[in-house]
Amino acid sequence: MNRRKSKINNLINTLFFLTGLLIGIILIWPGILKSNNRRCFFKIIEDGSDGKVSIGTILSIDANSLIGINNAKNTYGKVLRIGDYCFRK
Repeated sequence: MNRRKSKINNLINTLFFLTGLLIGIILIWPGILKSNNRRCFFKIIEDGSDGKVSIGTILSIDANSLIGINNAKNTYGKVLRIGDYCFRK
């Protein structure tokens, strides 16, 4: 009986966590629900994943966002900056 309750509690806690995570992401980046914005994000991530970025991608990003992405200290910061650029238009 205790084992069953612990499994149910774990399931409820996991669902609660995932729901909160999804709501938090949608509140931070409201444009994440639009397919064009997601396409922008994945295009920039895919193009820059090999370390070489094409001129078309660089020209598609405005200067202030590009400077912020370039000045980010780690990969996580760069992904956040790219997300801000694509999802907060």
